Amino acid sequence: MANVNEIWARLYSVIVWTGMTINGFAHHIGLSRAENLYQIKSGKNGLSRNLASRIVAVFPEISAGWLLTGEGSMFAPVEVGDGGIPFYEGDYVWQRLVDLSSIEPSSYISLPAIGACDCAVRCCDSAMAKDVSPGTIVFLKRIDPKLIIPGSLCVIVSANFVLLRRARFVSLSSAPSKQCESAEQGAEEKQEEQGVLRLEASNKSYDTVEVPLDSVIDVYRVVGSLNLF
Repeated sequence: MANVNEIWARLYSVIVWTGMTINGFAHHIGLSRAENLYQIKSGKNGLSRNLASRIVAVFPEISAGWLLTGEGSMFAPVEVGDGGIPFYEGDYVWQRLVDLSSIEPSSYISLPAIGACDCAVRCCDSAMAKDVSPGTIVFLKRIDPKLIIPGSLCVIVSANFVLLRRARFVSLSSAPSKQCESAEQGAEEKQEEQGVLRLEASNKSYDTVEVPLDSVIDVYRVVGSLNLF
């Protein structure tokens, strides 16, 4: 049986990688409380397959096998074909992320340490220059907007813009205090689907903006970057 300290060390490495607190991580993977994680930390519980599956479902970059056994790499192997990660070169590509399937990759990049991702493109947004300077190759993983790690670097794609920002999903919770019982369930279901993405720039000349979730076509999380100059 694996040493409990080693099990927690692996789990905590994932939590640190996400940039979340233990409580925030628990909530993000769908646990109502963080008690299960603290039980693992204290050595009272091990890491179950169910919990590993929860983590990998939200963070497919992480290897379930490594979480459970410690064997191999923390990151899952890239699953984009033998050629590697499709790289799209050219300034025009940034704005074409809305329709990337219509473009042929310029080449393929093999970087196993990056983990699972969908594509690589050159950054053409200066709003996050302190983190990612224009011209840097960024490796992108398409994700559900509601699964954004709060404050993580993401590329937000809509019909009108493509923006690199630190993003947070904000659920809209405002609802009428009184409503008839027959409409209550429908209102709650609609409310769950509502929300906005709050987009924050490191360059102070760019304002923080909030984008309605229903106007967003795709969200890509930046899983790595490569600056060749």
